[in-house]
Amino acid sequence: MRKLPFLLLITLLESCATFLNTTTQDINLKTNPPNAKIIIDGKKYGTTPQVINLTRDSNHIVKFELDGYDIYETQITRKISFWFWGNTLNGFIPGMLIDMFTGSMYKLLPESINVELQPAKVEPPKKRR
Repeated sequence: MRKLPFLLLITLLESCATFLNTTTQDINLKTNPPNAKIIIDGKKYGTTPQVINLTRDSNHIVKFELDGYDIYETQITRKISFWFWGNTLNGFIPGMLIDMFTGSMYKLLPESINVELQPAKVEPPKKRR
């Protein structure tokens, strides 16, 4: 019975980022003015402001659309997480492999996007000759 806590600790350290990071991350999305449509990787997610939970295993393209304003597009990029290097405590390989396969080895940046939308430019009507 005394070995159980030790085995649990070893299991947690084996895949450090998987347990500490999880495989998803909350991203805070805001626009001024609010109520812009949120489109991430081509999928609609409602309107701003909103916190969206995204998978850590890939980059994401975020687009904001609001009538009368220019479309704003940006990218959320995955970077290797600090917690991934916690696997050095257990000999690297088992924990790193688990974190790589689950995608939890990454951190998404930026964690928050706050955008000032620009009014769309209205082109003057062309004159007939």
